[in-house]
Amino acid sequence: MPLDDKSKESERSVLIRIRDNFQCMNDGSISDSNGNGWMVWNLVDFHRWWLAFETFSGAPLGRKLLNAAADEEENFLLNNSFFEVGWFRKSSRQRTKLSQRWEVMGWGSFDLTKSVVYSHLMGPLCSGFALAASENISHKRKKVQWSQTTNNQIHLDLVDVQRIFTPAPSSPTLCWDSPSNNETIGSPLHLDLQTVQHGWTHAGERCCLLPSGLFSRFFETMVAQGIQLRPSWLESWEFDGGINSQLQVPLILSAMAVNELVSQSEQPIYIQDLDSWNQLGDAYLKPFGFGKPVQLRSLDAQGGIEFELKPCPQFPLLVGYLYSFWQRGHGRRAKVHVQSKGQNWSVKITSLLSYVE
Repeated sequence: MPLDDKSKESERSVLIRIRDNFQCMNDGSISDSNGNGWMVWNLVDFHRWWLAFETFSGAPLGRKLLNAAADEEENFLLNNSFFEVGWFRKSSRQRTKLSQRWEVMGWGSFDLTKSVVYSHLMGPLCSGFALAASENISHKRKKVQWSQTTNNQIHLDLVDVQRIFTPAPSSPTLCWDSPSNNETIGSPLHLDLQTVQHGWTHAGERCCLLPSGLFSRFFETMVAQGIQLRPSWLESWEFDGGINSQLQVPLILSAMAVNELVSQSEQPIYIQDLDSWNQLGDAYLKPFGFGKPVQLRSLDAQGGIEFELKPCPQFPLLVGYLYSFWQRGHGRRAKVHVQSKGQNWSVKITSLLSYVE
């Protein structure tokens, strides 16, 4: 088979595996065949979101992100006996499976022998995924340092440590999520996908799949950071039970970071009526696994609106998108009021300042 034909066949194989293994659910989430939640992230958007989150927090958080990525990937690898392939050509078959997984996820590739990652993902993310693979193949805990040698090449320094190999726990169910949130109706993931070197693109933009549990793990680590939010930030947020003060911190930081990435993007945001919100959700949220409102209700003549949201792990990101869409669509600062509403959440967004008609 000519090289071009082989390349096309490989591309078809990757795209088929993506569509076979991931579904867009009716609640706006993306689920794999095991029921785990995922999101499709534009790599530029994630980078903008991360830089804003870290800047707003005032603390270096790269190691927290790496650990969250490593624990989430390890939990998947162990629960699915991913590297248990039998003794015949074991190392070769393990490397093949790892290569296929990274191709499908859009993470690039990881050379186990050379400890080199080829990826356009941020260093902490792909280093965490690589650490999980290395530890699970060797059944040894390792200490990792990473160094970015080129814009898409990261060298890992992996050193064995004398620590018992205790499996990573399942990702936490935070207060805005529900352990019984089992959406069962969905359709195959259909995006404008094309494979490229070290990943794949949607509509010409480099993207990848990231597990929702990674964010739950990362947000949980924020509880112990002691981060203090500025009063000028807090005046835009009000909570009426359901979310404790410690978890309000990552929720607000995440929403503010989403607002930064939307502000820097070229996405056209037009809001004229309630149907405009459905159009925004169908274009920017649901296809990528960020969720969607269950119901929406107009509150006032100044664009105030109430969203009813189902519990979900991506809640801080979904709220952030609604908050940022409102501000960009109306050109004003928003006030967000979050409270529990039966088994769902009520998120009311109104103008921070009152305007007289």
